[in-house]
Amino acid sequence: MISLSILLTLTTILTSIKLTLATSPEPVPGFHLAWSDSFDTTTPEIDLTKWRRWTGQASNNEQQTYLATGSNCEISSSKTLLITPTNTNGHWESCRIESLPAFAAKAGGQTIVQARLKLGDGDSDVGVGKTLQGIWPAFWSLGASVRHGTNWPSCGEIDTFENINGGPLGHGTVHCGTACNDPVGLGSGMTFSYGDWHTWAHAIDLRSGEWRDQNITWYLDGKPFKVLKGGDVGDRDAWANLAAREMILTLNVAVGGSWAGDAVAETVDGKMAGIEVGYVAVYESD
Repeated sequence: MISLSILLTLTTILTSIKLTLATSPEPVPGFHLAWSDSFDTTTPEIDLTKWRRWTGQASNNEQQTYLATGSNCEISSSKTLLITPTNTNGHWESCRIESLPAFAAKAGGQTIVQARLKLGDGDSDVGVGKTLQGIWPAFWSLGASVRHGTNWPSCGEIDTFENINGGPLGHGTVHCGTACNDPVGLGSGMTFSYGDWHTWAHAIDLRSGEWRDQNITWYLDGKPFKVLKGGDVGDRDAWANLAAREMILTLNVAVGGSWAGDAVAETVDGKMAGIEVGYVAVYESD
């Protein structure tokens, strides 16, 4: 895990801005910013030098179609990224974006992948007779080898944050195949307030030369809620796919699927069902 002094400073910084919008990555003592996007564009379009829209075939029995263009994924006047699913007569459309560069955790050091996120439009009440059933927002990293033919889950996946059906938990999970208990994965959930800004992160610590002692730690607003060691995975190559090899950063809102379950007629769409992103950042230890 990150050292106690750094963790306490990080917790103080993030707690002081809890529930409020922050569109610039916070400084983390002992780390430098390796890559980021604060969505400070002059148009509603995402920066296509940093991201691309993913339009592949939806998996997990999801209901949505991911679009290559359109307002399901756009920059707001507040310089935040809005991903909003829409429902037209039962046909769901949404957006999924993935980073153009891929990022490998720093060998012998520490790497933090972090985003400032808000679900909904600031009000946890979806309205009388409405529900968030089937809504599945996520911020996650996918093994870059998937771009070269490696199948999921062998490529590796780290879910920094997922939520289903507007529930009270944000989930942090890994997927790597049998060693990760897939398709369920290995992870844990943390309660959070829907409709408020939160900082979700995972940190990869590769300072130990013994892979079993290396770890991934998940954070909500600077406070750790799950630690996974290489020894917990128990397979060296599977651990390397998670912790040492290149990953693609991904943001999306899925609809339906084997985990969330199908959306229903009463499922709300638009901003209440969407995810708003203040920034995405990758930090490396100095």
